[in-house]
Amino acid sequence: ESSREEQKKLSQKAKLDEQAKQKKLRSKQGNQFKTLRKGVQFTDIIVGKGPVVKDRKNCRVEYVLRSKNHISGKIIDSSSNFGFRVGKGEVIQGWDIGMENMRVGGTRRLIVPPLAGYGNRDIGAGKGADLFFNIQLLHVAN
Repeated sequence: ESSREEQKKLSQKAKLDEQAKQKKLRSKQGNQFKTLRKGVQFTDIIVGKGPVVKDRKNCRVEYVLRSKNHISGKIIDSSSNFGFRVGKGEVIQGWDIGMENMRVGGTRRLIVPPLAGYGNRDIGAGKGADLFFNIQLLHVAN
């Protein structure tokens, strides 16, 4: 019976260790994100070397939208060649805000809160959920 208790203790310790590891990982990720208007957060995974996004100019991106987090969350939407004009309201505000100063060739992670996304609507991530985008900037018009 004492070995059973030891196994239980080891199992609880492993669970607590895993929770601590996840918490540490989240805090590390959190430190990398910068907060912009309307609570939009971003971090550059790769800083591009090409032209900078300009207001009202056409751009093309590749993106993946996930629920819950950037890595293992359920994929809600994606495109390998999506075009829009930045700052014209053609996309959610979180993109107009979060794409600012991004360079072609760069990859950026955005966390878009409901206020800058789809509000209280459920687009697959849950009602009023934060949206987790991985965006690669492919092209910006001159």
